[in-house]
Amino acid sequence: MKARLERYLTGLWYTRTRRSPPIALRALVPLYRGLSSRRWRQPDARPPCPVVVVGNITAGGSGKTPVVAALARALAEAGRAPAIISRGYGGSAARSPQPVTSSSDPGQVGDEPVLLARRAGCPVWVCRDRRAALSAALGGGADVVLADDGLQHPRLPRSFEICVVDGQRGLGNGLLLPAGPLRQPAERLDSVDLVLRKQSGAGQANGPGLPFEVRPGRPYRLADEGAAGPIPPEAEFDAVCAIGNPHSFFALLEALGYRIRERAFPDHHVFSADELRRLPGPLLVTEKDAVKLERLERLPETWVLPIEAELPAEATRAVLDHVREFPLP
Repeated sequence: MKARLERYLTGLWYTRTRRSPPIALRALVPLYRGLSSRRWRQPDARPPCPVVVVGNITAGGSGKTPVVAALARALAEAGRAPAIISRGYGGSAARSPQPVTSSSDPGQVGDEPVLLARRAGCPVWVCRDRRAALSAALGGGADVVLADDGLQHPRLPRSFEICVVDGQRGLGNGLLLPAGPLRQPAERLDSVDLVLRKQSGAGQANGPGLPFEVRPGRPYRLADEGAAGPIPPEAEFDAVCAIGNPHSFFALLEALGYRIRERAFPDHHVFSADELRRLPGPLLVTEKDAVKLERLERLPETWVLPIEAELPAEATRAVLDHVREFPLP
C-alpha cells in the first residue's frame, strides 16, 4: 500500500505533463503550511562550533548522504575533527544520543547513519533531539559538526546551510505537500548558503545550484568487499532498492550497461529474507540497503554498488573557508 501511494504521488509531483493535482490534495496545502511553517524559520542561536546542515526541501531522496560523507572526508583531510549527527530515521533510537559504528544495527539507529559510519571516517551520533546529538558530538571531541538533514528543524543551531537538489527531478511541480513534493517553499533556496545539484547523466545542465556528480565504484559481494567485480556480463539482476528516488538507482544501472528487473520498495523499507528469496536473483542493491540485507540469511546471490559524491572544488572550499572563521577550541 505504501509503495503504491509513493508511486502515485511521485508520478503526480514529477510528471512532465504537469497535470494538476486533485482538488483534495490542493485543499490540504494550507493545512500543511499552517502546521509546518513554524519549522521554516531559521534559528537565531549561534552554535559553539561550525555546524553545517546538509538537507533538502523536497520529499524523497536528493543525494544528501553521499554529500555528507564527502564533506566529512574533506574536513578530516584539512586537519579538522568532524562528526556527523542524524535523527536516525527508520530506526528506533532512544531519546538520548547514541553513537553509531559500522556494526550498529540499522533497525535501531537507521540505515543512513550506519552507512555514514562506514564511509565518512568520523564519529556519527543519532538522537531524535538533534541539539542533544550536537552536544554529544562536541563532548566526543568534534570541532565541526555535519547534520545529515535538518533544514526543517529550527531548534538545531547552525552556522552554514546546504540544500541538495536532484538535478533530474528538480522541484517537481513546485507545490507544497501534499499537492507537490516541497517541504518548504522554493524561496527557501534563497536563504541557504549553498545549493548543490546532483547530476546523474547528460542533459541536466539547468537548475539551481552547483552541479556535482555521484560516481559508482566497483560492485562487491554482500558482506565481502574483498570480492569486488567484475560481474559476469550475461547476468540479469533484480535491482532492489528502498531509497527516496529508486528511479535514480535504476537509471544509473542502465547507464552502466546492467540488465535489470526493477524492484522498488518504500524508502527505509525493512526487508525480510522471505520476500527477497522469492526473487529469481541475483540481486544488485544500494549500499544503504546493503547495511540491512547483510543481517538476513539465505539470500540469493547479492551484489552491492557503492557510490560517492564528487563535489566541485568551489563547494568544498566554501565549507572549509566557513569552518576557518571559527577559532579552534
